[in-house]
Order: sequence, then C-alpha cells, then structure tokens
Amino acid sequence: MSTPFDIGRFIVSSGRKIYGFLIKATFKHDNLLEIVSLLTKHNVKILFLSFSRPTIPAEVVTSLSFCDFTEADISVDELKKEIKLINSVEQIEIIYPETNGFIADTASFPLKIGENRAIIIRDIGYKGLLTDIRTKFGSAAEAFLYYLGFEAGLEYGKDHKRIAEEVGLKEAEEIHDNISMPLFISVGYGRMEKIEFKKDKPYVLLRVYDNFECELGKGSNTVFSHFVRGMIAGVLSELLGINIYTKEIRCIAMGDPYCEFESIPKSQISV
Repeated sequence: MSTPFDIGRFIVSSGRKIYGFLIKATFKHDNLLEIVSLLTKHNVKILFLSFSRPTIPAEVVTSLSFCDFTEADISVDELKKEIKLINSVEQIEIIYPETNGFIADTASFPLKIGENRAIIIRDIGYKGLLTDIRTKFGSAAEAFLYYLGFEAGLEYGKDHKRIAEEVGLKEAEEIHDNISMPLFISVGYGRMEKIEFKKDKPYVLLRVYDNFECELGKGSNTVFSHFVRGMIAGVLSELLGINIYTKEIRCIAMGDPYCEFESIPKSQISV
C-alpha cells in the first residue's frame, strides 16, 4: 500500500488571502500547540504545514506553513509579532503572495536532503528530459541516459556507505536493503523490492513498482528504463566494489505490472 503525499511548495486558491510563514524554532510539543492555538484564536486557517528534519542535538526545526487569512481578525504582520513572543521561536519570515490566488515558497532556499542540496522536478518537466530527448536523438539518448544514471548511482552509493558507517551496517546487501532501497522510495523514484541478492557470484534481481521513468513510456513495445537502470547499476557497483551492468527485463511501459532489473558484473556480458 502506498499513499500519495503532496509536498506543497505552492498553493492555488483564487479569491483567498493566503500568506506563508517560515519559522525557525526549537522543537517542543507544547510550543507547537501554542502556535496552532494562536492561529485558531484569530481564525487563521492552516492550509499546509511541513517541518524540516531537526538539527541534532539542538533540535532546531524550520517549519513552512501556508495560512488563509480571509476570515482572520488579525493582520499577517500583527500575527508575526505575536508568534515572535513565543520563547522557542528564533526567527520568522512572512511569505507574501506575488499575485492574488497564488503563493509559492520563495523563502526557504536552497532545498536540502540531509547535507545535500536537492531540487524538485515535476513530471511535466522530467518528461522532456527522459522522453522527448529520445525522439530527437534515438539510441544515442538512451545510452546517454544510462550513463547519467550510472554516474548518479555511484555518488548515491558513496553516500549510502557513509550513512551505513554511521549506523553500523557493513555488508553490501544490508546496506542496499536498509538504506539504498528506502531512500529510492522516499525520493519518489518508485517502490523497490528485492527479489534476489547474491554477493559471492554477484547477481541482483530487483522489482520496481510505479517506476517514474517508465510511466512516461506506457504503450511502448520495448523496455523503457535507461536512467533508472543506470542508477541501479551505479549504486550496486559502489556497494559491491565491481563494475555492474543492469538490464531491464520486465517493464510497465510494455504492460507488465512492474519493472524488473537484473544486475550482473559487466565482465560477464557477452560482446
């Protein structure tokens, strides 16, 4: 079972007075209730609320909220003053709409996942990167996408090993199962499942449901993944310490219920 999650970087709400707040504060349950109670008191409706990961050990978090002031009995600037009086609040910034009915988070920049900068590309954007480029450049584009995925996977694999060292994992399979696969799912690439993982005679069989790349190619008469299979190969190459090649053997683009990826040492590939 999976549930969609809207990460909410913008809101479209015609005719409403929407403002955003970016608040940096020490995380405490009572303080969160205090802020929510303050908004409720002034009839300010919370449309969206999200928190960054707390910094350890200080437990300072940044929260992003979009709030509807249409029926509020207080101005956004006056509410800011009241929130600043809460002891745990270190910093507060108002996000003003650029036009009526639309607001986007222009205050929290850059976006980060852990220590790494991140960007968000919606499907209407990555469609051009992963699909339209094939129309223009054919098989050359597919080879290029695999290479891009592989290089990205190598870097991800290095980071997965770094995390593994912090939490006491050493073996390639346990790093893959407990770090690589959950991260793959958490950033939205697809829902990955391990079918087989052999280290001594390297062979890995992975299943991916809702592969973001292959969703773009539905109706194809051939397997569609090049970027994702390259990424899988790169991660496994880093974890196993040898050059891995990954082939897609089942694909949702062809009507299969999932995509399936078979990975073996590149030295075993017949020329």
